[in-house]
Amino acid sequence: MVRESGTLTRVIGTRRFAGTATVVLAIAVAASVAAGFDLVKDRAAVVLDDLAQLAAGLYATGCCWWTARRGTGPDRRWRVAMGLGTFGWSVGMALWTWYQVVEDRAVPSPSPADAGYLSIVPCAFVALLVIGNHRRSDSSDALLDHRSRSARVVLLLDGLIVVGSLFALTWTTALGGLVAAGNPSTAAFLVAVAYPVTDLALLVVVVVLSADRNVVLRPQLRLLGLGLAGLAASDLAFAYLVSVQAPEVPPLANAGFVLGPALIALAALAPTPSATGGPARNRRSWQWAYLLMPYVPLLVCTVLVLRRTVIGEVRPLDAVEIGCGFTVFVAVILRQLVTIVDNARLVLMLRESERVLEHQAHHDPLTGLANRAVFERRLDEALARHHDGGTPFGLLFVDLDDFKAVNDVSGHAHGDALLERVAQRLRGCVRDTDVVARLGGDEFGVLVEGVAEPERVAFRVLDSLGDEISASVGVVICAERDPETTAASVLKCADKAMYEAKRDGGRGLVIHP
Repeated sequence: MVRESGTLTRVIGTRRFAGTATVVLAIAVAASVAAGFDLVKDRAAVVLDDLAQLAAGLYATGCCWWTARRGTGPDRRWRVAMGLGTFGWSVGMALWTWYQVVEDRAVPSPSPADAGYLSIVPCAFVALLVIGNHRRSDSSDALLDHRSRSARVVLLLDGLIVVGSLFALTWTTALGGLVAAGNPSTAAFLVAVAYPVTDLALLVVVVVLSADRNVVLRPQLRLLGLGLAGLAASDLAFAYLVSVQAPEVPPLANAGFVLGPALIALAALAPTPSATGGPARNRRSWQWAYLLMPYVPLLVCTVLVLRRTVIGEVRPLDAVEIGCGFTVFVAVILRQLVTIVDNARLVLMLRESERVLEHQAHHDPLTGLANRAVFERRLDEALARHHDGGTPFGLLFVDLDDFKAVNDVSGHAHGDALLERVAQRLRGCVRDTDVVARLGGDEFGVLVEGVAEPERVAFRVLDSLGDEISASVGVVICAERDPETTAASVLKCADKAMYEAKRDGGRGLVIHP
């Protein structure tokens, strides 16, 4: 079943995929078990093992390219890239099989087979980048959506710390002994180092992308990551067995070379989720893996060094260990510096956001004046001072005349511009200590304290509005103490006086007696 969904294609249905996955994994496991548990013995086991790896690689290539023909956009691009990688890996496996099965001799190192095996690395990296860049845009996860330059630098340093720490661990426990025992040439040394470094680098990319819940192709990412992990596991097992001078590499150690390509094939066959669907559920375990990623391998390396020191296995460090240690140390320092700077910037941004939110909570978004809640609070405070110390105050209730007609005839944009001009002129009529507020719609309130004749402010308001803007003003003057006066009653009286001014024809003021 093929169904187009934006730039994505659902290659097979969920039930059919489940059946296919069961069959593919069962065959891969059966081949590994048959070769690894002496169900097939001696040379036949080697032949079965090599052919199973080659078949798995070719199957992965076929699945990637077959499904790529039916896909579009990123769903096609990652499959094409991964198909090229598994094809190169299969060519390397075919050369390895030729050496072992046809020529019946040990595979030289380095050999053309190594070039084929390592060709999967750049292709897998491109495929992972394509998957990682295809993200949902409707999420508000600020932590995982942060794409600043400093965040990218931190990701780069995290990857460097992880790869450096794990490579140092691999070198100390297995790879260093392997290289020392073989006394390799420069080319052989580079090939030996390339496998663990590239394996670790790809796995770091998988972990980082898996922490981002907005990646659309999450099923493909998981299966592809498991496939790359299988290849890496067998690479490390092979290096360890050679380092301890094992007489032969048991076929079971190559199980990752069979299961890895099989899982990559299933990644290509997996049903693709919709790019327009809601964000995936928050996977806290993946997020914790992302946050702890640079520190866990560093801690493991530290524990290993301490253990060697305690039991007396102290030997001079070689150039590789010194280089890895220095690189990781510098990366950790730089990461902490970048994190400190980034956190300081985030704190400043948070404070600015709090200031903006506080301003928005107390001010009208259009005019920038205080809102009704602030006006009523300031009125309560003025009334309290009036009751306690006899401080006089005046309240002006300003309402524009025929404002609805302005919106209907000239449009709401013109009406908004008119409200902004009124706000500016009202602010120009009072002191900085007085309060000017938009109470709602075309209604404004002005509160002045300590003024003997507040009505003069009302006349100044009308003069400021001029002939261009018609308004009716209701004025309440609170000069004498009256225990019965409340904020609600003052507002009611000002509103009543304003309506009296409107009944008188507008463009005037009425002072409440």
